[in-house]
Amino acid sequence: MTSSIRQFWQQLSENVHPEDRAVFDAQPRHAFNLNYPPPAFIGDVDNAPIVVLMSNGAYKPGMTEAEFPDTSSEIEYREWLRGERRQLPDRLSSYYLNQGLGDWIRAGQAVIVNAVPYRSVKLSSKDEKLNQEVALALRSREMHRKWLAQEVLPQAALGKRFVFVHRNRWWSVPRHCESNCVIFSDHMKAEPNRPLPDRKKLDLADGWLRRRR
Repeated sequence: MTSSIRQFWQQLSENVHPEDRAVFDAQPRHAFNLNYPPPAFIGDVDNAPIVVLMSNGAYKPGMTEAEFPDTSSEIEYREWLRGERRQLPDRLSSYYLNQGLGDWIRAGQAVIVNAVPYRSVKLSSKDEKLNQEVALALRSREMHRKWLAQEVLPQAALGKRFVFVHRNRWWSVPRHCESNCVIFSDHMKAEPNRPLPDRKKLDLADGWLRRRR
C-alpha cells in the first residue's frame, strides 16, 4: 500500500516540494541548502516495519556533493522518493548505510524519516534561528507528522510497526505514546551525540523483528 508520505513526495519534480516553495521564497535569507534532493526518508517508507524518527536532512560539505556528482544522480534520487525506483540510489551516502541500521535499510526492514526533509548544517544551532522559523512553516513537516499520527503510531499500537523516536524536537510525539513498540531515546544523548538509537534499544527492535517472522 502506498503511504500518504509517499503520495506527498510523488509531487516532487525539482529539489523543493511545490507546497514548500512559497515558505522558502518568503524567507530568502534562510540557510537551507536546496541544491540537492531532500532526504525526506531513507528506506522503504511504505512497508518497512522499523521506523526511525530523525530531525532533518544534513548538509555536509564534500560528503553531500559526493552523493550527487551529476544531474543523473539527482534525477535518480527524486525518482526513488516518488517510488518510481525501488532500489536504493546507487550513490546513497554511507552515513545511512554504514551504521547500525544499514543492513535493515538494505533489506527493507527499516526506514529513517526526517521531520524536516531539507538540508542544513545544524538546524538545532542558535545560528540557524531563521531556518528554525522556516522549518515550523513547512507543509512537508506538517505532512510527515500527520503520516506518523494517522498511520504509523496506530500500526505500532497494534504491534505491526516498531518506532524509534530518536530526535523528537520537530516531531513532538507525546511521551504517553511510549509502549513496547514505541521507544524514545534520551534527549540529552540523542542531541547531538548519537546519530542513531543506542545498541541496547536496537537489540529490542531486533528481538521484535525475530518474533514477528
